[in-house]
Amino acid sequence: MTISLKWDLLKKTMKKLLLLDANVIIDLHALGLFEKIAKTYDVHVTRTVLGEAKSFKREGQRQKINISDKVTVIADVGLDSLNSVRTEAKEARLGIDPGELESIAYLSNTEEEIAFCTCDKAAMTLVSYMELEKRSISVEHAVKVAGLHREHLLLRHSDKKFKECIKEGKALRIQFKKLV
Repeated sequence: MTISLKWDLLKKTMKKLLLLDANVIIDLHALGLFEKIAKTYDVHVTRTVLGEAKSFKREGQRQKINISDKVTVIADVGLDSLNSVRTEAKEARLGIDPGELESIAYLSNTEEEIAFCTCDKAAMTLVSYMELEKRSISVEHAVKVAGLHREHLLLRHSDKKFKECIKEGKALRIQFKKLV
């Protein structure tokens, strides 16, 4: 077996890296899908996201989330990266939560082949505004790749909503950055 053939085989067997936002973690727990996603992907979260994803509601009962042993926690994101994303969000007139800010800052500076998954409209729009849309996916897409049913997903999880936000981010980029 040649080296390139071995490398291709290794790449196919390696789990894809997935950077999750807190709202996705909470929703996947509520839908009973988090464990299956964690088996399909090598899940990463920033320290802030881990702190934000505390609990979820199922059948009227609040349940704790404890995923620190199932995910890779990204401990430090550079201050310059955080400030850069904060500036981009302000320029695009988008309000971004701390976990999303930290995740997008990590995404914008990492060399890892990782996909960011969020269902927050402002975060999806900012990712596109910053030209990072090729490094992000919808919840529906993540669930589909894992071979799971998508029938209970909400509109904010859909590929359709994701594409709308990407389109909006591109329009904002043209409007505020004067780029075509």
